[in-house]
Amino acid sequence: MSGAELELWSLDELCDHAFAIFEELAEENLSVEDYAIYQQYASASAYVDLVPAIDDWVDMIAMDIDPELHVEARIGLAEVNGVAEIVLARILLSKEKFETLCHARWRGQD
Repeated sequence: MSGAELELWSLDELCDHAFAIFEELAEENLSVEDYAIYQQYASASAYVDLVPAIDDWVDMIAMDIDPELHVEARIGLAEVNGVAEIVLARILLSKEKFETLCHARWRGQD
C-alpha cells in the first residue's frame, strides 16, 4: 500500500483513541495514588496533548519512528489543587488506522 492510500486518524480520532487506551490500562499501570487522583479530577481536568514523537521512543522500542506516521499522546490532568499539570502517560501511536503500534510510558516509570 503506498503512502497515498494510507487511512490516517484525524486529530480528534487520535485523541479519542489515546484516551480509550489510557482508560483501559490506567488502573493497572498507574500507582494507586495517581489513579485515584485521575478518577477524582478526570471530568474537570483531564486532557490529551498530541506532540511529535521524540527520539527517546527509538531507544525504548528499538525501532525507528516516522514523524509523518507516529505521534505521542500525553495524557494527564491540568492544574489540580494548585499543583501544576501532571502527565500521567505518554503513549506512542501510529497515525495509520490499521497499524497496531502502541507503546506507553506511565508516570513513575523510568
